[in-house]
Amino acid sequence: MMTAETGTYRWMAPELYSTVILRHGEKKHYNHTVDAYSFAIVLWELIHNKLPFEGMSHLQAANAAAFKNVRPSAESFPEDLALIVTSCWKEDPNDRPNFTQIIQMLLRYLSTILAPAPAVPQLIFKSENAVLPPESLGTILSKLKTAKIYYHN
Repeated sequence: MMTAETGTYRWMAPELYSTVILRHGEKKHYNHTVDAYSFAIVLWELIHNKLPFEGMSHLQAANAAAFKNVRPSAESFPEDLALIVTSCWKEDPNDRPNFTQIIQMLLRYLSTILAPAPAVPQLIFKSENAVLPPESLGTILSKLKTAKIYYHN
């Protein structure tokens, strides 16, 4: 559990902003959920190539996030990606996913957008080189260098 209040306002989780004055030696406690929030803000920034809370000062951005529950818009995101970022910046830190869950959501999302692997041409070996006997690695590599390989589509 962390106890320091440090960071940059635009990217800091709202629960880190406080109007409550702590007694001498008293510390505010928070956990990994603040990092999930910041991660989502950084991801939003990378995708949009814009500063989060653009047009606001750092203090205005902090006030909007902490006291008005304002977040950057995820409307232009694909639905699955919007779900990831909006779940990471939920108002209640206990409702935010942990990083294991975030990684699973990102991998699931990536699997829907990645192009299928290109088809590799089938290799056909001449019969004299089709099966290599169990030999030393050096012998096998030597035979592979001289093997006749033909590409077949």
